[in-house]
Amino acid sequence: MTDKISDFRVSIRQLFLLGVALGIPYGIVGLVWALTHNEHLAMLDGVDKVFSFLGEMIAWPVLIFSDVTLR
Repeated sequence: MTDKISDFRVSIRQLFLLGVALGIPYGIVGLVWALTHNEHLAMLDGVDKVFSFLGEMIAWPVLIFSDVTLR
C-alpha cells in the first residue's frame, strides 16, 4: 500500500486546479458572509475598512461560531 502512495504523482497544474476548485466555494461563502455582516464597516474608513472586509471573508468559519466583529 505504501508503494502505491509513494508512486502517486501530482502535477503543478493539478494542484493549481485543486486549489481553485476548493477556493472558489470558500471565497463565495466568505463574500456572502462579509456582505451580510458589514454593520461595523460604517465606523471604519480607508484601508481599515478594506482589511476588515477581507478579514471577514477569510475568517467566516470562525465568525460563525463566535460573537466577534473585526474592527
